[in-house]
Amino acid sequence: MMNSEITVNFHLTKNCNFRCGFCFAHFKQSSHLEIEKTASIVREIKKSGFRKINFAGGEPLLYKNFESLLLVSKEIGLITSMISNGSRITKSWVNNNAPNLDILGISCDSAKPETLRQIGRGDGSSIDHTKKIFSWITDYNEKSGRRVFKKLNSVVSKFNWNENMSEYVASLNIDRWKVFQVLKIEGENDHKFSEFETDENEFNFFLKNHKELAKFGLKIVPENNSAMTNSYLMVNPDGCFYYNHNGKYLLSDPILDVGIETALKQIHFSKDKFKKREGFYII
Repeated sequence: MMNSEITVNFHLTKNCNFRCGFCFAHFKQSSHLEIEKTASIVREIKKSGFRKINFAGGEPLLYKNFESLLLVSKEIGLITSMISNGSRITKSWVNNNAPNLDILGISCDSAKPETLRQIGRGDGSSIDHTKKIFSWITDYNEKSGRRVFKKLNSVVSKFNWNENMSEYVASLNIDRWKVFQVLKIEGENDHKFSEFETDENEFNFFLKNHKELAKFGLKIVPENNSAMTNSYLMVNPDGCFYYNHNGKYLLSDPILDVGIETALKQIHFSKDKFKKREGFYII
């Protein structure tokens, strides 16, 4: 598999306005890189033959120069993607930024406000707001002739493993639904993990609850703990590659100090696992 088929996930900031108890992106750094350095990393990613970049966090829209970085990424020819909790996305944001965005993923784990509140994903209002965001994208696609690919991300935990979200998910009119088994990372979410942990049987029960959605053309992509581990190529807010080693994050040297090729040799990333979890797909 060539670099051109692999997605680089750039976690721009540790900051988030939600407090999801299962989150494993609570980076220890107290700051993030300025736009000049993040743009330089994005350019290095392009030069190394990668074609697709996904911006994440924390919440990427809390990175103050996100829109400028998105524009740079599109201008140099990258396929652009982002994963957001959606709270800062408005209709005007969609109209202003959709021209530079190829894939929009929104994270929402339940169709029940109380469940979202228990998880820590805001006050529960994201259920309705997520639906609005995808409708704005649909409107943009119809008016512009472009196609921003629509994706939902959901984490299966102790709070939602027996929920059936089928009616809600079907109403979103999305292209792809990624369903993750909650994952433990030492130093990130281990202090609360016992409150959220699910086993394989519970995870599979959630998937079985939603299998009928596939009949309506929705692509459901399940990822258990094994599938996720070392199948994501990730850059942290300090510009280092990082990976999951026995349930703990380890870092490469900074990309801008040693170069991408050297930094890549310092981490473990499985192209085979990336391919197996359907990380490469046509939009």
